[in-house]
Amino acid sequence: MGLLRRRARRPAPAQGTAPAVPRPAGVMLPAPVVTLLGLAAAVVVLGGMRTAQGVVGPILLAFVLAIAVHPVQAWLRTRLPGWLALTITVLVTYAALTAFAAALLVSVLRFAEQVPQYQSELNALLDEGEALLLQVGVDQSQVNEFVRQFDLNQVFSLALDVIQGVASVLTNLAFILALLFFVLIDAGSVHTKLSAIEAIRPRVARSLREFTTGVRQYLVVTAVFGAVVAALDVVLLMALGVPLPLLWGLLAFLASFVPTIGLVVGLVPPAVIGLLDGGPLTGLWVVVGYLLINNTIDNFVKPKFVGDAVGLSITMAFLSLVVWGFVLGPLGALLAIPASLLVRALLTDDDPRHAWANLLVSDRAPEGEELERIAREARAADGRD
Repeated sequence: MGLLRRRARRPAPAQGTAPAVPRPAGVMLPAPVVTLLGLAAAVVVLGGMRTAQGVVGPILLAFVLAIAVHPVQAWLRTRLPGWLALTITVLVTYAALTAFAAALLVSVLRFAEQVPQYQSELNALLDEGEALLLQVGVDQSQVNEFVRQFDLNQVFSLALDVIQGVASVLTNLAFILALLFFVLIDAGSVHTKLSAIEAIRPRVARSLREFTTGVRQYLVVTAVFGAVVAALDVVLLMALGVPLPLLWGLLAFLASFVPTIGLVVGLVPPAVIGLLDGGPLTGLWVVVGYLLINNTIDNFVKPKFVGDAVGLSITMAFLSLVVWGFVLGPLGALLAIPASLLVRALLTDDDPRHAWANLLVSDRAPEGEELERIAREARAADGRD
């Protein structure tokens, strides 16, 4: 039986309707290739940011300041017209930045005048140390190499880099204030925009809200306790008679925003000045007083208020300091934590499939119901539930 099957005719497309065009199947790259491409893109982006750090740094600072002062603007908008609330917020922020920059620059200029005097005192102290080492039998070449490494400019280089980096940015207050002005104008509608984003991408909206809340809490708590620590350090230095206590207090305040090594940055310069100006006992008391004040505040008081605002492990905090300090210079060291929180919010928080990466950089591991919720969301995103 030679039965010929007639091919079924496809229904003709309706008049006025374009025929369907089959979509090409997507090409799936292996996971290692995707990882390498992501790392390569990160290197390119960070390299571009480093090249333009003179612009990127102030922009990031302006956005961080806007996040910090937005609650003040929102509170004023409930009691005053919008334009007046914006004007007061910008003027208060401008006045605070100007006063801080002026105090910082004056202190740096005063310190620059006294550096030659301290250099001569350091040389005299090194001569005494050299003679002592020779008496105990240390080889002359080793002593010379050891003494050659001690230069006052190197002792203060890290601290002065932070101060000069901040001062150079604050001298460009016109650009920062203008950008801050426009950001605060848009901030009036940020809640409406987030509500619209939540209707489209709820996890992105939640991630952005958590980012702004965490950064704001981190900045406020760090600034408050940094000011407390700086004030106590100034009182200590004045009691010990260490020169330029205001400069070292400002340095201690800035160093409170530098993760992991902030204490060292704020401690070394006043300790060395105390040693050169008042002798070994004064330098020792500066070290003991700084360690007592900073460790008490940082380890016993501050964590109760900061809570989970940062959520970064100590290792990631240090790597943030290294990476952002390299990319954005000294200002990057101060903005390392907010910048890392922004990257985490954009790359990991909005996608349940990236929860594992978020856990790797976190300072704690989820347990119980929280862990079950994260695992359930990740399985749902992978299509396994």
